[in-house]
Amino acid sequence: MWCRSILKTRAVFSNPSISTYVQCLTINSPNFVTLRHPVRRSFSSNACDYTVGDIIDQWSRRFENEGITEPVESIEHIVAHVIGTKKIIDILNVRNNRLNANQIEKLESMCECRLSRMPVQYIIGEWDFRDITVKLVPPIFIPRPETEILVDFVLKRLNSLQLDSCEILEIGCGSGAISLALAHACEKIKCTAIDTSPYACDLTIINRDKLNLANRVTVIHATLKSDATVEVFKELNGASDMDLNLRLFDFVVSNPPYVPTKHISKLQPEIRIYEDLRALDGGDDGLKIIKPLLKYTAKVLKPGGRLFLEVDPTHPEYIQFFTNKYPDFKLHHEHTYKDFCNNDRFVEVVKAA
Repeated sequence: MWCRSILKTRAVFSNPSISTYVQCLTINSPNFVTLRHPVRRSFSSNACDYTVGDIIDQWSRRFENEGITEPVESIEHIVAHVIGTKKIIDILNVRNNRLNANQIEKLESMCECRLSRMPVQYIIGEWDFRDITVKLVPPIFIPRPETEILVDFVLKRLNSLQLDSCEILEIGCGSGAISLALAHACEKIKCTAIDTSPYACDLTIINRDKLNLANRVTVIHATLKSDATVEVFKELNGASDMDLNLRLFDFVVSNPPYVPTKHISKLQPEIRIYEDLRALDGGDDGLKIIKPLLKYTAKVLKPGGRLFLEVDPTHPEYIQFFTNKYPDFKLHHEHTYKDFCNNDRFVEVVKAA
């Protein structure tokens, strides 16, 4: 289960104190951990006397005092999960309610995990992405809110092109959030989602089947190699037409590893300790995957097809340089789009008709 998955990550073993802490965790239920050592409780033995509002206020202060990012949001998500709602706004309506003893115990243990810098998404085991909910387990990459913008751009382009159907290849699917959000939003879309990690592929399949999208999302355990070819390791759940170096697609979509290696150590502990750094580390310049991805895309896009990438703000300039330098690939930098913070984050590339 998810606590065991943590122990597989490189990052955990590179931090002895965190490794020791994680080894104290034991599974009590699929979404709940307890601690073998005594927990520093925030409340007395009469914890059930405290209201939801009291709990939120006290834990948010403790989170803030211990340097936890988004302290209020963290405890609100945990409380929402414990009381069985996904909507944070519902918390406002139950601030005067009291939790029972089992709920208090569950909440305390989850909060201790948050104090160990475990991301809330892993603690509650799921997260909303656009209009779907995906199951999440460490160390599979957590989809970020800004990636929803990438999905929106793909759907807008599909709508503007007025295609009767759309074959999309996603490279590096992680939890499957992008492919599943696309297929869920538009019945014209069929996705092929690949990932280097077999665990990511398994998680994508779980999320796909939960959303009843097995007939429109194919998952393949495969990797994009440095020579701009895709090597397939295993077909999953009836995947067919396995040679991904010969197939053609209308769109290729990817949120590849793009963080320069020198910046990895500056990432938040939540990321460094719990997420698979291979899904983030883009090499010296952040372009380790993007360079072969551009070359591969030139082979598998249909004429007039589109590549949509999420990148580091320094990368759009290189991508434009690449498309100009290698005209034989017939790729053209169409547009660079901004993220929530006004950074150049998304690139659209079109293949000449």
